[in-house]
Amino acid sequence: MPTLIIDNVEVTAAEGTTILEAATKAGIWIPTLCYYPKTSPSDSCRMCVVEIEGVRRPMTSCNTIIADGMKVQTDTPKLRSIREEVMKLVLMDHPLDCPTCPAAGECEIQNLTYRLGIYGTDYKMERRNLPAVENWPLIRYDANLCLTCLRCVKVCHEVIGASALKLTEVGYDARITTRDGGVLDCDFCGECVEACPCGAMSDKVSSWARPWELRKTPTVCPLCSAGCRMEVNVKDSRIFRVTTNIESHNRGTLCVGGRFGFDFVHHKDRVLTPLLRQDDELKPSTWSEALKFTADGLKKIIRESGPESVAGLASPRLTNEDCYAFQKFFRTVIGSNNIDSEARFSFLRTQRAFELTCGIRGSSGRIEDLLETGAIFLIGVDPLEETPAIGWKVKAAAGRYDSNVIVVNSRKTSLDRFSRVHLRIRPYSESDLVLGLMKIILDLDLWDRKFVRDQTANFLPMKNLLDKISLKGILKRTGIAGTDLEEAARILAEAPKASILFGGDVILQENGLQCVMNIANLALLTGNIGKPNAGLYPIFEKGNMLGLCDMGALPEYLPGYQDAASAREHFEKVWKTGIPYTKGRTVPEIVRGLESGDVRALYIAGADPLTDYPHSARLARALKKAELLVVQEIFPSPTALMAHCVFPAASFVEKDGTITNIEHRVQKINQVIPPLGQTMPDWSIFEEVAKAMGRPMGFFSVAHIFREMTRTVPFYRGLKLSDLDGDGKIVVDTHEDPGQSRSGKTYSFAPVRTWEFPQGPEAPAYPFEMIAGRSMFHFGSTSTRSKNLLTLCPRGYVEINPQDAVRLDVSEDRLVEVSSPAGSFTAPARISDKVSPGMVYVPTNFPDLGVYALFQENTTVCRVRLTPLER
Repeated sequence: MPTLIIDNVEVTAAEGTTILEAATKAGIWIPTLCYYPKTSPSDSCRMCVVEIEGVRRPMTSCNTIIADGMKVQTDTPKLRSIREEVMKLVLMDHPLDCPTCPAAGECEIQNLTYRLGIYGTDYKMERRNLPAVENWPLIRYDANLCLTCLRCVKVCHEVIGASALKLTEVGYDARITTRDGGVLDCDFCGECVEACPCGAMSDKVSSWARPWELRKTPTVCPLCSAGCRMEVNVKDSRIFRVTTNIESHNRGTLCVGGRFGFDFVHHKDRVLTPLLRQDDELKPSTWSEALKFTADGLKKIIRESGPESVAGLASPRLTNEDCYAFQKFFRTVIGSNNIDSEARFSFLRTQRAFELTCGIRGSSGRIEDLLETGAIFLIGVDPLEETPAIGWKVKAAAGRYDSNVIVVNSRKTSLDRFSRVHLRIRPYSESDLVLGLMKIILDLDLWDRKFVRDQTANFLPMKNLLDKISLKGILKRTGIAGTDLEEAARILAEAPKASILFGGDVILQENGLQCVMNIANLALLTGNIGKPNAGLYPIFEKGNMLGLCDMGALPEYLPGYQDAASAREHFEKVWKTGIPYTKGRTVPEIVRGLESGDVRALYIAGADPLTDYPHSARLARALKKAELLVVQEIFPSPTALMAHCVFPAASFVEKDGTITNIEHRVQKINQVIPPLGQTMPDWSIFEEVAKAMGRPMGFFSVAHIFREMTRTVPFYRGLKLSDLDGDGKIVVDTHEDPGQSRSGKTYSFAPVRTWEFPQGPEAPAYPFEMIAGRSMFHFGSTSTRSKNLLTLCPRGYVEINPQDAVRLDVSEDRLVEVSSPAGSFTAPARISDKVSPGMVYVPTNFPDLGVYALFQENTTVCRVRLTPLER
């Protein structure tokens, strides 16, 4: 590595490092204005100039690469004179309205002026006095304050890939505008605000408070499975804004939910006191009354019908400690394994497929690794909508790192324009398309023979099944031309390393398990498992889906996915009590138990099944039969409104804990504000109910629960809470199905088969195929209580193709009834070519729509009819 001298200090840095980077690493300050560490250098402000021995004129340090033996001076009379002139020119046209400026106290111009000892400017010019741009959602732009340093433009283009901003005009008239000159229409990640060195770009949602008044607390955003680090800024126990730290694993980048969605915490609908049903109405109660009511009800039902008559539903919105305490409460206090969650319809299908094939949980690599992969294959996923942090990495990989992107989706996605190949398939044909790729890769002899021979088992049985499947039939079912499929196969197979991303459109299908097995087979066939910067990335919408399952909030597994038969002795020793032998009920079995009366009590923690679970109409009927329905929530969700007792839970900023992201990265959530009202952390509520039942678990802190977790979950062993500050720790868990013979090999191919979406007798009456997903500006249903996010997407909608809209005489925003054999809802139409003719798309984030009332059990695909309502 090159070694140079900076201000008489010897500095060694990696090849390709700039002088500014080397100096910063060595603790040597060089002033900057246009430089921003997330983007490529602009070298336009000249503030960072340095003198290099042997070079006639000063050079900008932000883009000058170091060389061995170089001698650099950063603070000389000549450099001070240059910087003083630069700052005087800046101040000549910069309003000195610091007391009322939104950036006061953290303005880089203000700080530089003070540090450089500049007290004014001799230059005069007429101020522009332009009106600030106030008609953009969430963000305000004041050209009078703007330096035209282009930091906002570059971060939008290079990091986010939105390219929503540009510089217009030059010289005196230069200013920032949108790409089309209209109202800002972008991802609204707020990176432009974060990048701005002064107050030119500011957000319109932060209450006025000075930086020195705000207390910053680092924590983790739980809204999606990326688990981005962030800093919550608080004054007087109220959140004013969210900022970031560039040293975090997400490089200080947040999406719209992380940066602007925080205001749901203070929403007027928060459940702040226990509620008990009296005279068929939920009314405020005391903790002692609610705990006694719940404990007495549970004991009575257990006494009369046994512990198997009680069931529980957990949520990926809970922390690891919450989930661990909930499953322990059920197994040691209730005496039942009847605990499940929405992971039944998503993660567990992925986990089962991976057990049979590659032995991983979550993703096989880090999110950052996507920048170093040669090809990225996206199937049934739009990461920009589901997990924006991953979507931005895909954009960057395609744009700045020349990765070849293949997009397979039944809808148009935001990443189509970044793709080398875009295959717009018929809905629910993802599984067949993967089989088609495998057949072509084998036929063209592009498969990784060495990897398959040395590291995999069961290749020939899989190939024999694949040989029986017609490629012609696959092309017909997917609607894809053979030449396009071959191009995609070549890109994927010939890339030295490739990553495969898949999401809800794949996992949530009725055929989800088989589809994920086919995808894992494809990764094995191309040798893209077990090597750096390649692998599988399942995308889950909810933040702690992986941690929920790691902690054993499942009927078939104890914590750490351990089977009770083999791990019983260890758990009974740690828990100092017996654990149930009876097989637990899954979500569908719990619903059937409620219908039959075999399940009399249901305890729901953090989940809203009526919004998030398939076939919610049937579930609603089943919940009415529950003799005792206890719901632990932060809002009065549709499910909570049916409860006999509602416990007020603390939100993620009101408690400590840990969550586990898609990379299996365990990170700390830190309490930011005291619990509002009478709310309590979920784990603490479980402990209070256990005490009221006379069976305390003995949990008294998050640290106590975490220590026990590390004793019972093998791959968390050795973790300490103190080690999880900052970016946390990635834990490694490998596993395989004991019933799957691998002949000593590391991986195994799974059987393959085709699958066609069943039309059913109702197909002519319900001609549209409906796909449900999420809105780009909402995360689960919690964010629909965010006023900030509702300015971007205020209500649910049904996306209809323009051709279908003309045929049905449906215009933009006209109300449409969407109905299936299971139920119906009404929503305004959104006319878009993102969906194909004969297909509609609906976001599931809005509880008032009740989208899942239209779905059959165990699947999130269905056929619907559209009926325009009277204008």
